[in-house]
Amino acid sequence: QIRFQAGLLLANGRTVITCIGLPVIMLVGATGHGHPGPGVVAGRAVFGLTLAAWNVHGIRLVAAREAGVLKRWRATPLPRWCYFCGRILATVAVGALAGVATVGVGVFLYDTPMSLGAALDVLVAFVLGAAAWAAAATAVTSAVPTVDAAGPIFILIYFPIIIVSGVLGSISEPHWLATLAGYLPARPLSEAVAEALRHTAGAPHLPGHDILVLAIWAVAG
Repeated sequence: QIRFQAGLLLANGRTVITCIGLPVIMLVGATGHGHPGPGVVAGRAVFGLTLAAWNVHGIRLVAAREAGVLKRWRATPLPRWCYFCGRILATVAVGALAGVATVGVGVFLYDTPMSLGAALDVLVAFVLGAAAWAAAATAVTSAVPTVDAAGPIFILIYFPIIIVSGVLGSISEPHWLATLAGYLPARPLSEAVAEALRHTAGAPHLPGHDILVLAIWAVAG
């Protein structure tokens, strides 16, 4: 089921261009004032990952429901949990791939430092972050009435979170909003990846608060 769903995602050219190509282009465009720092690389990588795990996954799931695909799967011996876990884990794999592609561009083109421990930290953050976003998107689909409404609903939720979380760049915001953003799944993911990229030597390190927030979102979703 994971292999089947991942194949469907990667066979869609729009998914590949949007989730992998767009963040890379944005990263290259951000280098006009010099090499991008770890925060910029992390932000662009998280942007591609969350596009796959939130928008693409959520809209595809609503479309499958509206087309009767979920009803047909329910008539098969495949357990419901297996079907949804297959979709979520396939999305996690594709989302992590999108993030890795962007970080790889930062490493090979702009000399972003990367040790083995940092690479493992980044991968852990990508997997946990993609799981949190995909699980939350799965939960939200139950409140989306039609596939026509899916795109606007997911986008209207997505971009305010991404903007206030500073994924696309820091903004001036009141203290209470910054505190709130720390408990949403975007800023903890971006900060965890940035921290891993800055950690070039020694033992692996991921911020405990960020990992805990992402794990709670994944389980709750």
